[in-house]
Amino acid sequence: MRFLELPRRLRAYILILAVATLPLGYEVFIRARPEDWRLVAGLLLFTAVFSTWKVELTVKEARMTPTFAVVCVALLLQGVQAALLCTVLGAFVGTLVRPTRGSWKLEVLRPHWYRLLFNATNCAIACGAAAIVFETIRGMVTGEGEAAGSLLGLLAFTSVYFLLNTLGVALAIALQQGLSWPSVWKENFLWTAPGFYASASTAALIRLSDDFLGLWSLLFLPPLYLVYYSYRLYMDRINLFAEKVQQDLTHIEELNKLNQSVIASLATAIDAKDSYTCSHINRVQTYAVTLAKTAGVSDLELEAITTGSLVHDIGKLGIPDHILTKPGKLTANEYQRMQGHVQIGAEILAPVPFPFPVVDVVLSHHERWDGYGYPHGLQGEQIPIGGRIISIVDVFDALTSKRPYRRAMTRDEALQILRDGAGSQFDPRLVDLFIEILPDAHRKIDELAQRTGEEPDQATNLPPAQSALSRISQAAAEMAAVCDVAAALADQENIDEIAEVVVSRTVGLLPVDAAVLYLRSSADSTLTAVAAHGKYAEKLKGMVINLGEGMAGYVAEKKQPLVNASATLDVARRFTPEESIELNAATAVPVVHGPEVLGVLAVYTMGYGVIADHHLNVLNIVAEHTAAAIQNARRFQRTQELALTDPLTGLANSRALIRRLKRLIYAGKSSPEPAEGFSVVMMDLDGFKQVNDTLGHMRGDDLLRSVAAALTDVARADDLACRYAGDEFVLLLPNTQAEQAGAVAERVRQQIEALSAETTGIRCSASIGVSSFPLDGQESRELLHIADQRMYEDKFARRQLQTRPEALPPGAEVKTEEPWEPLKLAS
Repeated sequence: MRFLELPRRLRAYILILAVATLPLGYEVFIRARPEDWRLVAGLLLFTAVFSTWKVELTVKEARMTPTFAVVCVALLLQGVQAALLCTVLGAFVGTLVRPTRGSWKLEVLRPHWYRLLFNATNCAIACGAAAIVFETIRGMVTGEGEAAGSLLGLLAFTSVYFLLNTLGVALAIALQQGLSWPSVWKENFLWTAPGFYASASTAALIRLSDDFLGLWSLLFLPPLYLVYYSYRLYMDRINLFAEKVQQDLTHIEELNKLNQSVIASLATAIDAKDSYTCSHINRVQTYAVTLAKTAGVSDLELEAITTGSLVHDIGKLGIPDHILTKPGKLTANEYQRMQGHVQIGAEILAPVPFPFPVVDVVLSHHERWDGYGYPHGLQGEQIPIGGRIISIVDVFDALTSKRPYRRAMTRDEALQILRDGAGSQFDPRLVDLFIEILPDAHRKIDELAQRTGEEPDQATNLPPAQSALSRISQAAAEMAAVCDVAAALADQENIDEIAEVVVSRTVGLLPVDAAVLYLRSSADSTLTAVAAHGKYAEKLKGMVINLGEGMAGYVAEKKQPLVNASATLDVARRFTPEESIELNAATAVPVVHGPEVLGVLAVYTMGYGVIADHHLNVLNIVAEHTAAAIQNARRFQRTQELALTDPLTGLANSRALIRRLKRLIYAGKSSPEPAEGFSVVMMDLDGFKQVNDTLGHMRGDDLLRSVAAALTDVARADDLACRYAGDEFVLLLPNTQAEQAGAVAERVRQQIEALSAETTGIRCSASIGVSSFPLDGQESRELLHIADQRMYEDKFARRQLQTRPEALPPGAEVKTEEPWEPLKLAS
C-alpha cells in the first residue's frame, strides 16, 4: 500500500514522529562521542543479530524482538548515544530482515519507506524519552548510592521505553486496521512487559560484571535467546490456536451464510410464484431490518427479523394457485384459506433448529395491535416485536406495489393508511419510527436493485441469479392466465359474450395494443372478427378474411402459431391509403377443438419483437380455453334449441312459450311507460282425430307440419309460433291488440281449412281463443288459461252450430259480422 493510500490520520502520525525525531538525530550522529568504539561495535553486532529474532504477535503484521536488552547494555556502558544507535539499527534490521519459518535462513524484505521511517522514529523517541528519565533519576543519587540510582534509573528507563514503544506501535496498527487502540495494546503488548524487564535485568548483570570481566561480560547476552525462544514457542502456539479458532469461526460464518442463502433462495422462489409481488420479500427485509435496528431490538430478535422477513410468506406453498393469483377480491371461503398460510408457514419452519425465534415472527405477522388479527388474536405488546415490524412493512410494500385490480398507491397515500391504522392495526411507536427511517430504507433498496441488476445474462437479458426466478414468475403468470380466463369464461353462455371476454382479458394479460378473435364461418371458408379490443377496435371488428389469406387466414389454414409477423397482412384491408396504420407486428394462434379449427386469436402491437416465448404460452392457454368455451356454448345452444323446440314441427314448444311470456310480462311491468300489450292466440284442430283414425298418424303428422308452416308464414319476426300440445298451437303476438290478434287468427283458420282439404281430403277447421295483456291478465298462466277457456267456448259453439242449429238455447246468437271472434252463448 502506497503512503498516500494510508488513512489520513496515520499519515499525519508518521510525519509528526519524523519531525519529533530530528533533535535525537542530531544527538546520535553529530554529538555522539562513545568512549569505547570496540564495545559499541560489539553492541551493534548483537543488535543486528537480535533484531532477526522475531516473535509474531496475534495482531496482523505486528512483531517484537529481544533487541531491548542490547539497548539497555549500551545505555549503561556507553551512554545515551550508544543506546540510540542500537535502537535505530535494531529498527532498521528488524524491518528489512525476517527469519524463514522452520529454518535458519533469513529473508530480505522490501518494505515501504514509510514503514522504515515509522519503526526507526518510534523506537528512537521511546529510547530518547526513556534516556532522559534515566539520566534524571540517576543524577538525583550521587556518592555511595550511585549504583542504586543507576538501577532505579534503569527500571524507569524500561518502563518508559516499554510504554512509549508499544503504545506507539499499537496506535499505528489501530489507525491502519480500524481497530480500537487500547484493545490492540492490551491484547498484544501488555503481556510482553515481563520480557522488557527480564532484558533490563540481564543488562544490569552485565553492567555489574563489566568491572572485572570487561568485554567478556557481553557473553551474558546470548542466554537471552532462551527468553526469545520461549516467547516464540508461546506465541506460535497462540497463533496456531488463534488460526484454528478463526478457521472455525469462518466455517461457522460460512455455514450461516449458506443457510441464509438457502432460505433466501427458497423464499425468493416462492415470491417469484406470485407475479404480482415480485421482489416483495427483498424490499420487506430491507424495511424490516432498518426499522428493527432503529427500534433497538436485541441481537437475537434482529436475526429473527432478518430471517423471518424472508420466509414470512413461506406458508403460501400450501395455498392453491388460483387463490394466490386471483386478480379480484377473494370470497369469504378463499380469504379463510389464505389466512391459513400463517399456520402452514409456522409448521414448515418448526423442525428447523433456528437459534432465534423465527417461527414466532412468521406466526404473528398478521396479528393486530387491537387484538382482531389472526391466528391467535394477540393484542398490543403480546405480539412479538418481529411480527409487529413485519406487519407494518408488509402492508406498506403491498400498498405501494401495482396489482391488476388496483393501481399502486403513492408513498404518501400508503403512509397515511399506516397513520390511520396506528393504534388499531399497527404499533403506533413503530409506525412513527418507520416514517423516520423510510428515506434511508429506500436508499438501501435502490442500492440493492443496482447491485442485482449488474452483468445481465445475454441469453435472457436478466441477471444470472434471476433468470431461473423469471421462469418461475412466467410459469406463475401462465397459471394466473389459466385461472383468470377460466373464471371469466365460466359465466358466459353465448359466443358473443365469450368473444368479448377473451379479447379484453388478452389485452390485460399481454403487452399488446389490440386483440381480435376471428371465428370461422360454417357456411363458407371465411374468418370474421367477432370481437376486438384495444387500438382500432371499432375498425377491426367485423373484418372478414378468407381462409389462407393474411396472417389470420394462414394460421387457420396451417393450424400453427405465427409470431411477430406483419400486422398489415390483416389490418390493412380496413384502412384507406390516406390513413396511417400504427399497428406493425402481429402474433396469432389457432383456436382449435379436436381436428376442427374454430377460429384464430390474434394480437397486434405497435412495436416489433414485443411478444416473447412466455407471452406465446399465455396466448395458447387463452386460445385453448376459448375453444372449450365456444364448444360448450354451441352445445348449450343446441341443447337449448332441443329443449325449446318441438321435434315434429320445428316450432317452439310450451317451455319456450312460457319463457317468452315471462319476458314480455316482466318488460311490461318494469317499464315506466304504459304497456304496449301483447296477445295470445290459442287454437285447436277440429277433426284432427278423424284424420288419424282414417288416414293414419303419418298423414296426421304431415297435417301438423303443414299447419306449422302456415303459422310460420303468418308470424312476424318478433312473433312466436308454438306447438303447445298435440294438435294445439299458440301464436304469441307482441305489440298486438285483441282485435288485430283475432284477424290474424281468422286468416290462420282459413288457411288450415284449405290445407287440410288439400293435404288429407278431410276438411278440418280450428277452434280459437284470444287473451290480451294486460286487460285479460298479468300472469302467464292466467293468460293461457283465459285463451284456452275461450278456445273451448268457440269449439263448443261451433260443434252445436254444425250438429243441431235448432238446439241453441233461447237467446243464443251467432255473430257472423266478425268471423274472427269466437262464438259466445248468451246467459
